[in-house]
Amino acid sequence: MASPRRIGAPDAKNRVVLLDAAEQLLIEEGYAAVTSRRVADRAGLKPQLVHYYFRTMEDLFLAVFHRRAEEGLAVLATALQ
Repeated sequence: MASPRRIGAPDAKNRVVLLDAAEQLLIEEGYAAVTSRRVADRAGLKPQLVHYYFRTMEDLFLAVFHRRAEEGLAVLATALQ
């Protein structure tokens, strides 16, 4: 039986760089333009690292959206205090 695949640390520098690259591609070119190869190229990293930090491209997209949602909620929380 195969052991579960290891995933990179959530606070790793490369993970943040990949999230930034994916977000920029989404903004500039849209969902269909975001591939692991293009994200890695934009981030200046090897394509294998995309799948080291994110099991699937869906996980990468969700992480991008989740990060932005957290930032938006923090702004709202500050405004409501």
